Amino acid sequence: MAPLVSHVRAFLRTEHFRRLWKYASVSVVSTLVTQIVLFLTYHVWNVGPAMECNVIATIVASIPAYYLNRTWTWGKRGRSKLWGEVVPFWTITLTAMVLSTGAVGLAAHFADRMSSSLERALIVNCANLFTYAVLWTARYFIFNRFLFGTPVAEATGAAPSEPGDDPPDAAAIATGHRADPEPGLSELAATDTADPAL
Repeated sequence: MAPLVSHVRAFLRTEHFRRLWKYASVSVVSTLVTQIVLFLTYHVWNVGPAMECNVIATIVASIPAYYLNRTWTWGKRGRSKLWGEVVPFWTITLTAMVLSTGAVGLAAHFADRMSSSLERALIVNCANLFTYAVLWTARYFIFNRFLFGTPVAEATGAAPSEPGDDPPDAAAIATGHRADPEPGLSELAATDTADPAL
């Protein structure tokens, strides 16, 4: 049990965990925005069918989600890369939107049998929520691996080591000199200098 606790504590201190909880926080905000907009457009304002309202809610929530994930979760700065970030993000978002819209349309079809409009709206909202909950992990993996994630070597500024490279000797780092690869070579060189007749 103790090793498991120590591993969990070590994971909680990693950069990966910090990214994960920030991504989760952005997801909570995005989900709240989606649910509120979907409920208002479908149940309160009667903008259109459930599928149309789902598209509106997804687009409205995805715009702040993109900027929050890029700048806060993954700490990216500067202009967004069109083909490296913007196009992949919206491709993923539109794919998720198509799946959630299909689920919402199916839920709305079965909910039409219910007399209460509030019950129909809640079922539609639950269909949207369930779809994005299923896609949550996959979206994080794609964002972290292909869109916004930074390799560890690049994040720390360390150059990747080449295969076969030996770590430098601690004493050599402290003195600014490399240790001789073979002990005794410096003594042989000194002997040669001291006695030129050899």
